[in-house]
Amino acid sequence: MSDLKLMADPRTVTGRKVGQLRRQGMIPVVVYGAVSEPVNLQVPDRDLERTLHGGGASQVVAVSVSDGGLHNVLIKNVQREPVYHALLHADFYAVNMNETQRVTVPLVATGKASGLTTGLMFFQAQEMIHIEALPADIPAEIEVDVTPLTLETPIHVRDLPAIKGVTYLDDSDEVIFTLMMTRAGEAEDGEGGEEMEGSEAEPEVVKKGKQTDEDDE
Repeated sequence: MSDLKLMADPRTVTGRKVGQLRRQGMIPVVVYGAVSEPVNLQVPDRDLERTLHGGGASQVVAVSVSDGGLHNVLIKNVQREPVYHALLHADFYAVNMNETQRVTVPLVATGKASGLTTGLMFFQAQEMIHIEALPADIPAEIEVDVTPLTLETPIHVRDLPAIKGVTYLDDSDEVIFTLMMTRAGEAEDGEGGEEMEGSEAEPEVVKKGKQTDEDDE
């Protein structure tokens, strides 16, 4: 289980008045899920940001409330200011530690593709993967060794490493990592392998862009 922890205080300020909390460096959050009724809390913005970057975007976080409450939560629906991306609000989903959860976790490539040469570029088609696991078994990220990757043999979901307690939910035939020919490489291939001027460029690395969260209040 992750060791992520976050301190919180009960919150009485609601509605448009939460703006004053943000000016004081506090972020309004709501706990829902495995609780009898929604709980309004406030957490320091720096602590929440640190928790998110430390794995809290996918792993369970133990939230300790100053009045004695304790909630094991998954952080959901983080809202940010559209220009400066400052935190505005977050929903905390309280989980039952004995029930499996469906979440997305980041995929991180390790190693170097054995087939990566001049005229080819490395492409990560998917940066997140859907999994199902008990809250304590949810990893912060999944590392994938891309050393076996060649132009003819992409890495699919079915090739991802087996992790105890984790089930991959995406289509097993979906491509995660692949090598693609650059324009220079295609042109060189079309001329029967003749050397082209300026074809000594380094291999490229390309990732599919992440989707940004909607900034709904």
